[in-house]
Amino acid sequence: MSNMKILVYGAGVIGSIFAGKLAKNGCDITVLARGDRYREMMENGIVLKNSLNNKPETIKTGVVETLNENDHYDYIIVAVQNNQISSILPVLAKNRSRNIVFVVNNPLGYEEWINSVGYERIIIGFPSAGGERINGTVHYFIGKGFAKLFQSTTFGELNGKKTERLKKLYSIFRKSGFSPSINHKMDWWQKTHVAVVLPIAKALYRYQSDNYELAKSYKTLKNMVLATRELFSILKSNHIKITPRKLLFYYLPAGIIAKIWQMVMRTKTAEYAMAKHTIAGKGEMETLEKQFMALNTKNIKLKYYKGL
Repeated sequence: MSNMKILVYGAGVIGSIFAGKLAKNGCDITVLARGDRYREMMENGIVLKNSLNNKPETIKTGVVETLNENDHYDYIIVAVQNNQISSILPVLAKNRSRNIVFVVNNPLGYEEWINSVGYERIIIGFPSAGGERINGTVHYFIGKGFAKLFQSTTFGELNGKKTERLKKLYSIFRKSGFSPSINHKMDWWQKTHVAVVLPIAKALYRYQSDNYELAKSYKTLKNMVLATRELFSILKSNHIKITPRKLLFYYLPAGIIAKIWQMVMRTKTAEYAMAKHTIAGKGEMETLEKQFMALNTKNIKLKYYKGL
């Protein structure tokens, strides 16, 4: 594992968590960072603090400000927001590293990415992790155990095959403490993910991204569940199956699911994996909503979603 050379493109919360944990596991990690974050990491390394036990750790990695054409990495892991991706595709296209792992929200499909960097180079992924950066320290959460019922760090090939490079990536993340999964329909997985997170974000924004306040509103959470079903209906109208299938729990009685969400929203997990992200990612959420609604070609009524 120690000879695995990886570039993490993006030094936000997810990029920092990935880079720190993979480096700790012995991977040769370089992080592409910019501005103040670049200077911060050059001086102090990556400073992580587990949000559940407040245990801090400092990890030194390589840090660069640019990706050059001739830089070679076994994997480039792209960990940026959806609304940043178009500006970095030309940079990735010029570099010839063979494996680019896009860890980016995407309900639109992959045509733009394929046209830019080539079909054969792309791996799709998504994290079960989150948090916030305060004064250079990333307070983080990684989804394991119970949290995997909702989402696990997931990877897949565009063609759905279980390739050697995919198995190697899975192994690296498993040994680094991420409890990952492999999915053979990542396009469906990502579209379903956006259908789930948009109602959660809208519900949180009603309470200024305070998950503990949202937990007090059974009515809002029940409407959130019903809104998710509406977005699932959009997917079904496009012949997209809910992926992973465990998310079909949303079709249990809405009142029961709302009660479960009340319990979930009272946790630190919800604070760091959901609420904090809605604060940092408000612009991305607006972009994702526009992109997802482009799928609503049948004009399915969104009574509950619009009412959130």
